[in-house]
Amino acid sequence: MKITNDEAVRASSVESVAAANLRTQPATPVTKTAGPGAGPAAQIELSAQAKALTAAKTEAVTYLPAVNAAPDVRTSLVDELKAQVESGTYHVSSADIADQIVRRVQADKIQ
Repeated sequence: MKITNDEAVRASSVESVAAANLRTQPATPVTKTAGPGAGPAAQIELSAQAKALTAAKTEAVTYLPAVNAAPDVRTSLVDELKAQVESGTYHVSSADIADQIVRRVQADKIQ
């Protein structure tokens, strides 16, 4: 899987917002009881960071099989592009190149 500069910029901005949210949210008290007649309830406090970590682990487990099943390289696309390059029919639009240059410059300014 190829991660471009755009994805890296988005990931770092999401990470910094999440980190800021974790620093500003107070811990939330949670009361657990063992059942009727079991005595006093045990009380624990989960921080926002602990809640976020638990949610992230749960989400990661959900998507992990799909990620592991996906190939690292799309061989059909690579083979197609190789054939085009070898036959001389592979052409890249100059407008596409210019667009990517501008996007990368803008992304670098955001960082």
